[in-house]
Amino acid sequence: MTDIHIKIKNLREDNNLKQHQVAGYLGISQQAYSYYELDKREIPSRHIAKLSQIYGVSADYLLGLKPIQAETYNLNATFIQGVKVKDVLISLQGLNQNNKKEAMKFLSYLHSTQ
Repeated sequence: MTDIHIKIKNLREDNNLKQHQVAGYLGISQQAYSYYELDKREIPSRHIAKLSQIYGVSADYLLGLKPIQAETYNLNATFIQGVKVKDVLISLQGLNQNNKKEAMKFLSYLHSTQ
């Protein structure tokens, strides 16, 4: 995994996220996540998939299989007045599995009513 530790650190910093925030999204401790960025621990594939989702890049990019990253999302963009996109993601990741499913159902419903 070529330089994945550098890529995930740069992506995290580019999105103005703290290690503990990304760690929370992955469901691990901040210390465990810091080992990924320090290249002291191999990143499991399930975490590579989640990291690619949060940063809007492909897993191939993170793994060094594609030289150009996919379009990245500005997590600091305003979602609604006073709320950033990253705040919404962090709130959603803090839900239990059942509530995450319910949130997705509700979002689908809202989309269908537009």
